[in-house]
Amino acid sequence: MGKRKPVPKSVEKDVLIASRRRCCLCVFLYDRNEVCKGQIAHLNQNPSDFRFENLAWLCLEHHDEYDGTTSQSKGLTLDEVREYRDRLYARHNWDAKQSSPDDAQAVELQALPETSEYETVRKNFAYELKFTLAPWRFPLWQVANRSEFFAYKAGNRADGICLIERIDLPDGRIVIACIEMAGNPGNSITNCVEELCFQVCERFDIPAERLVWLEHYDYDGRDEWDMVTFEQKPPRGPFASPEWTVMTPELWRELKLKPKKRITQWHGNYYSKLTKLFDWPTEALL
Repeated sequence: MGKRKPVPKSVEKDVLIASRRRCCLCVFLYDRNEVCKGQIAHLNQNPSDFRFENLAWLCLEHHDEYDGTTSQSKGLTLDEVREYRDRLYARHNWDAKQSSPDDAQAVELQALPETSEYETVRKNFAYELKFTLAPWRFPLWQVANRSEFFAYKAGNRADGICLIERIDLPDGRIVIACIEMAGNPGNSITNCVEELCFQVCERFDIPAERLVWLEHYDYDGRDEWDMVTFEQKPPRGPFASPEWTVMTPELWRELKLKPKKRITQWHGNYYSKLTKLFDWPTEALL
């Protein structure tokens, strides 16, 4: 058997700094947020895949459990480990980045011409195409009991899209239900929750002290919802230092909301995934 190639030093450094040598499974499954002895695991089980997003720092016990197989019980899954790793990186305010082409397996693409045909058209028809350079605009109105698409910017330029729904609670708080759907092309709603939250609240003028941010993934059979709180929020500064709390029946009752099993689509629209246990309008929200 050939000697196993080590993880490139630059990629190894990024993983160690992003994780702070904390095992994401220990942190989120057992609430053990401490430095531990461990190893870098390859999430797809391919020891030659050194991409940053394919690696995670795991304690020795969880590394052995993840690499091992069992026929008696459901072992740790790739999606499960990746989700907890991404949450850990988000908690550490780490912008995920890939290793350099010299360290990872680079794919050489054919060079594009210096000036494309579209640049030529844009230059010759600058006025007609000026609107395409403006930021994507979301309507200022929202509709009760309906989830709307929201396109957001990410700090690492991996911009994404999600569903959001606004719910005004009787006590004056404002719930934003942020839902990631399958096919999001950019950063997950977890990895850039601070940036996403700021953009939504700024766009709809939602006071930070009245905000209740709920996060949910509507694919792969996930039922879990999380409430995200921030140690720092406007006006002190941008949203920062997020903490995730799994929604319990008690928390749902306190909000007078109840999650539905599935989100409803009708005539191209997504409707709410939350049942309101109080009087709620059906007209547009201003």
